[in-house]
Formats: sequence, C-alpha cells, structure tokens
Amino acid sequence: MFFEEIRKDLVTTGNENNFPMFGSGRIVTFGITALAGLIRDIIRTVGLEKGSTICFRYGYEAGIAQALVVMEHYNFKSPDEFLKICETLKTMSGIAHVEFENMELDEQGKLVRFNGIWRDSLEAYIWQSQFKKEYSGPVCIILSGMLSGYTSAIFGQEVLVEELVCETQSHRGYCSFEGRPLSGWGIEVSHFQAGLILENLEDEMTRLRTELRQAWDDMERQKSEIADLKQRFKMPGDPDIIYRSPAMAKILHLAEKVAPTRSTVLLQGESGTGKEVIARFIHRYSSSAKDPFLAINCAALPANLLESELFGHVKGAFTGADLDKKGLFIEAGSGTIFLDEVGDMPLEIQAKLLRAIQEKVVRQVGGVKEIPVQARIIGATNRELKSMVGEERFRDDLFFRLSVFPIEIPPLRERREDILPLARHFLTRMNSDHPGFFPKTIRLMEGYDWPGNVRELENWVEYAVILSGKERIRPDHLPLDMNRSLANPIKLLATDLPTWSELEKRYISYVLEQTNYNKSRAARILGMGNSTLWRHLKENDETNHPQGSPPNSSFAHDLNDKMKL
Repeated sequence: MFFEEIRKDLVTTGNENNFPMFGSGRIVTFGITALAGLIRDIIRTVGLEKGSTICFRYGYEAGIAQALVVMEHYNFKSPDEFLKICETLKTMSGIAHVEFENMELDEQGKLVRFNGIWRDSLEAYIWQSQFKKEYSGPVCIILSGMLSGYTSAIFGQEVLVEELVCETQSHRGYCSFEGRPLSGWGIEVSHFQAGLILENLEDEMTRLRTELRQAWDDMERQKSEIADLKQRFKMPGDPDIIYRSPAMAKILHLAEKVAPTRSTVLLQGESGTGKEVIARFIHRYSSSAKDPFLAINCAALPANLLESELFGHVKGAFTGADLDKKGLFIEAGSGTIFLDEVGDMPLEIQAKLLRAIQEKVVRQVGGVKEIPVQARIIGATNRELKSMVGEERFRDDLFFRLSVFPIEIPPLRERREDILPLARHFLTRMNSDHPGFFPKTIRLMEGYDWPGNVRELENWVEYAVILSGKERIRPDHLPLDMNRSLANPIKLLATDLPTWSELEKRYISYVLEQTNYNKSRAARILGMGNSTLWRHLKENDETNHPQGSPPNSSFAHDLNDKMKL
C-alpha cells in the first residue's frame, strides 16, 4: 500500500496539457507490437552487438531518469526502500514483474552485490515472438540497462546488472539477474562508459552523466550535513533529546554547562515545550546522576498537602498523619527536585521554600527539629514570574534565588526545524513499522503554530497513527484543528514588514527549501527560467557577501545550510 501511494504521488495529470506525468516528464505509451518491430528493425539493421548496445543504453538512461525523479520526491532511509519502489515502477510500466531477493553491503555500507528475478519480461516475449531460435543467450537487454541505471543512481557508483539466466533459455518461467559495482565484475569504469558511446548520442550521455554526478554530490553533501549535525547537536547516549534547530542546540549547550554545578536553575517556557525533559537532562549529566530525580507539580496540590509533600511531616501533625513522612527534600538526598509550575505555589509555601534553598534546612510539618538537606532545585514555569513579582503574587527574594541560571525554552513554532524529527521520533516509538508521512502532511505540520507545543505534536501523531492504520499519514488523517489553524507561510516571511526586494529573496529561499533545493523545480514554481533563478542567486550572493568575503559564503550556500533533512 505504501509504494502504491508513492506511485500515485509520482504519476499525476495536473499539468497544463493534461498529459499523464512521471515527476516532471510526460509518460508516453507504445503498443507491444510496435516496440517489438522497432527492436527487430534495430538489430537486423545494425547487427546484434550494436543493437544490444542501443537497447542497453536506452534502458540505462531511462533507469537513471526514473531514479532522479524518485530521489527528487523522496528521501528514503535505505537502499531497500529505493529498490522496493523500483519493483513498483517496473510493474507499472509493463516491463516486467521485478523482485529483488538479496543485497550484500560491506562494512562501510557500500554495495557488494544484489540479485533477484523478473517475470513476464516484455523483452523475452518480444524475442520469442520475433526471433524464435536465432539467439539462445540472455535477451532482456533494456531491462538490464534500466536496473543498471536506476541502481547506479541510488548507490552513488556505476553498477552493472547482468541477466544470468533468461526464461528464453529455460522453462522456469522467470529470468534471474545479479547486480554489482563495476569493480565487482572486473570492469574499468572508462571501458564501461566507452561501451555505451555511439555516434550522435554522446552529448546526451554526457548531460545525463552530469546530472547523475550532481545527484551523487547532493546525496554525499546531505550525508555529510547529517553527520555534522549529529556531531554538533546530538548529545551522546541521550535518546530523549530530539531536535535539529539551532535554538534547541543553544538550550542544550546551556544545560550542559550548568549540569555539573549545584546552581539552582529556572526553566521558563510555554506548556508542552519540554521543560521536564531539559530538567532530566541536567540531572543526568550532573555529578549526582545516580541520586534520585523527584518531580512534583506545584499547581496540582492544595497548600497543606504541598507543604507535606515537599518538607514532610511527623506523626500526629494533622488528621490522617498516622506515620512520619520524610518529604521530597529529604528523600532526594543529594539528587534533584524538579518543581514544575512553581509560579502556582502558594505564598505561604514560597517562604518555606526560600529558607530551604537559602539555609539548606527544612522543618517538617508538626516538627521542631531542623533537618539539613542537600538537594538541588530546578524550577519550571509557564508564567512570567517578573510580572507576578510586581503584582506581589510571587516573592521577589524567591524569584532571585530560583533564577540563578534561567533558561528560556522557545515554543515549537519558533523552532520549526524540530517538528519533523520529533514527529518521526514519536511515530517510530508508537509503531516502528509504520510507513511514515506524505510530503504534503509534513508541510502541513511544519506550517501549524502548535499552541500545545511538543505535547500537542505527540498527541496529534498518535491520533494520526490510529486513523491511518497501515497507510502513510495523509493530511486528512490529522485532527481537524490542525487543518484549520495553519500559519500563513507568507505571513511568516513578512512579519517584520521587509522591502519588496527582501521579501522576494525570502520567498525564493522558501521555495528552494520546499523543493529540497532542486533548482529546476524551484524555477518552474517561481515562474522563471533556470538562468533567471541563477541570476537572482548570484545578485543576492554579491549583496550579502561583498568583495573580500570568504569564497564559500555564498547566498546559495547559506540556503543549503538551512536545508531540512
């Protein structure tokens, strides 16, 4: 079902001439009889050797073109997924039913070999109907070329697929094949490329090779950027922190700096931004990581119960106090106490909390003895404590004691780069076998304002997983509020009322991001030619990086640095 949906996404009829399209190319259908006659005439005119070269080269170019369309639309996580969609494309085109069976990679993840079978080959049928017993070797030349071109594109190196046994040679009812890098066949790349060259076709092959090399370079650059981001932003051994944005990287940098100290920390931010996640991060990287991390919601309990929970009580202190209770400050030892919603703490409890922080002692409810405590305090609030101090709803001395090291966690709408990795994280945690999101769904999620922040995103992903079942998540699988409350992308681009020229630059950047930096596709959306787009990029480069700037700090390079992975 997943790859059937991809097929529907790739093949459209929405262009101005209403032709069926594969990506940006028009689909053309030929009858099998006409194609059989064409292959027959080619081979009988130029001979079997040259005719086979023409057929293989046709298939090779078609395979690369198919792979480039797939790579433009989808960023699959593994070669297996690219091979799976290849099976769908071959069936859809009527060439054959292809099945990849085994794939072997080396320790660096490079291809060693793969093999499989294809059934009902169009070429085998043509050969049996046109040539009978004139040739007894493998005959599926176009199909071998298609798989060679397609796999060369996705593996980033020249791959040759050879038909091992053709159904025209046996009665098995299928053909078997194997693919390897050229080195695995003992073939030099130059020899392979020379074998594809025929007069009047070299220019087209050169163009295709240039596109392929560019696609390989783009893939390597993306892999390098992903590795760099992981190295710079991902804390080792910390699976709870999922992010990509520089804003969140800065938060973790601050948390990492304060973690080894015993300083009191105040985490501020809207509900659902992940304040407790950051608090646990600080505790996990502190010198007291092996001691308890105890959390309490200060807004969830009335004053008398909150006092007992924090500082403990002695037996008989009040009705129902049948046993002594230590309280969190004593239970935590040298660990961490996380005071969530500390802005909702009653004033009378604030005074006792101030003394516990300042004097490092607590007195249990009903008790007379002062007990020394060592716990570190991390407070969290979604309220503006400074304003509450001015309104005398929060003690100023407690505010200054809590905010020794304040950290402001931005809402999800201000770090939209984190939406997709967080959504994928929640999706994998809920259903590791789920096929994922459609691109349109991702764009909707990235345009939504998320008033409930990360908590709301998690709830919406769970909703969509239930509704989608085993299908990829479409926009209509999202809750209604999601589709009604989308942020206007243009409004986001123009919040500071820029000049028309600046807005134009931002919109070009936005379109490039949405097309995964495919400049040809971006130019079509913008309604300009490729050369015009390049001129805009060059002009912006000269404006943003005048003479004397580093040569690599171009406007286009800056845009690529913002690329969503």
